[in-house]
Amino acid sequence: MTDPTEPTNPAERGGAEPVAPESVASESVESAAVAKPAKPAKPAKPASKPVRPASARGALVVGARGITGLVGVAVAVAAILAATVIPGQLHAAGVPSLEVSPVAAAQQRVCPGPVLRLGDDEGGQATIPTSIGRAAAVFQSIPRTSESSDLTSTDNVAGVAPLLLTLPPEDAGETTPPALAGSQSQVVDAGDIVGFATAECSEANGDTWLVGGATDVGRATLITISNPTTVIATVAMTLYSETGEIAAPGATGVVVPPGAQRIFSLAGFAPDIVSPVVRVQSRGGQVVANLQQSVVRTLAPGGVDIVGATDGPSRSTTIPGLVLSGSDAVAAAQGAEGYEDLQSVLRVLVPGDTDANITVRIALETAPAEDGFTLELDAGRVTEIPLPGLADGAYTVTVDSDVPVVAGARSSIVGETGRSEFAWVGSASSLGDTGLVSVAAGPAPVLHLTNPTDAEATVTIAGLVGGDLTVRVPAGRGVATPVASGADLVLHGTAGLLATVTYLGAGAFGAFHVTPPGPGSSDITVYR
Repeated sequence: MTDPTEPTNPAERGGAEPVAPESVASESVESAAVAKPAKPAKPAKPASKPVRPASARGALVVGARGITGLVGVAVAVAAILAATVIPGQLHAAGVPSLEVSPVAAAQQRVCPGPVLRLGDDEGGQATIPTSIGRAAAVFQSIPRTSESSDLTSTDNVAGVAPLLLTLPPEDAGETTPPALAGSQSQVVDAGDIVGFATAECSEANGDTWLVGGATDVGRATLITISNPTTVIATVAMTLYSETGEIAAPGATGVVVPPGAQRIFSLAGFAPDIVSPVVRVQSRGGQVVANLQQSVVRTLAPGGVDIVGATDGPSRSTTIPGLVLSGSDAVAAAQGAEGYEDLQSVLRVLVPGDTDANITVRIALETAPAEDGFTLELDAGRVTEIPLPGLADGAYTVTVDSDVPVVAGARSSIVGETGRSEFAWVGSASSLGDTGLVSVAAGPAPVLHLTNPTDAEATVTIAGLVGGDLTVRVPAGRGVATPVASGADLVLHGTAGLLATVTYLGAGAFGAFHVTPPGPGSSDITVYR
């Protein structure tokens, strides 16, 4: 008899057969604009047009006003029975009540799908999204077998739709909480889009924050929105930049049919911005949103990445597993025109109306956090904070603030041939005591476990080639464990920890943080 905590169906999938597209991106923007006018944004505070730092020690990109110190180194909606409650008698003795257990629903995750471009190989149809090849996915579930299928429609004219993973509802009497995990990866070499892209397959939700991308010269960013539910999703996108919130006609009232993926060019809403942050909210069906960024410097490809959701606004946020490699080569290359954004940066948005005082701490994951440095950031704007002078290694970045903020970080590599690649890492959510990690195929994957708590953690990693491994993760530090490409891992003892998977090889660089399943439904009391 197998251990019920072990994966029952590790699998790899290369993609779906083409299906007829429902619409194209250019039509999507036009129809969205008709559906509902954009909500006017509040006036941005005056700011000059952002200028990228000319060196690794350049100034912050708009928004920071002061700096001190030194850089240290599913959810299913519960069906609530209708009840009439007389005011003042809800808690009165003798009021009849009934405890109801909501019907369990399937867990679902959606993979982002293949790398996309606007136009075809010949440069035609420049407003129409077309996929480049297919992504390969790895997924697993406990204690039962999950199912995989494709979303039924996509704006991608090649017809390759994202993969939908489904874990049926738990059986009565099950003692092992059901869990589902998956990730995808893709190597791309298609004209001016060259690189390695990886991402986690994510649960749908009604509020997603995406930190990454750019739309200035040579930078292209697409927004993908997938609806795995059986209900129409009406989506509103709120866009922020280094100059403040952006009034973007067509970004609200976007309809995503059940089982469909919509694709939009970020430049169609917000052209020529350096530091975007996108909030995606949905009514009706819940959605999975991602960004895809690609870079071209003159005629030289500069990499590609798929950006997953980061944690929502918080007064304390942690980015685990920020990898720096070949720092000397990166520093030398970024002095050339157009290469300034090779610089490692921390991108922070203050989404409210109150300016933020933040403290940033950066430390090698195996070392304790330093005192860090402080900044005052403007409300409503995105600030990019350069991270120069850091040695090669894996870092943990912590941002503490007096008001909620959203954060992500980017780092880059430069290969022996001079070709560059980059990766975004978002802030991560704490894991439960048992977690699943599916490691998509890629070069030299490493699992980074970060412990932001005050107590040492003992973690067992099952699914490694050499057998189970027990690691100790000291309080306030992290541990890096090389893992096999394509592995399905089961982690025990991870309560309160954060996890990221990174990849590093010749011309290949990528990362994704591991997200726990959303909170399940609990029993409710209905008063009659």
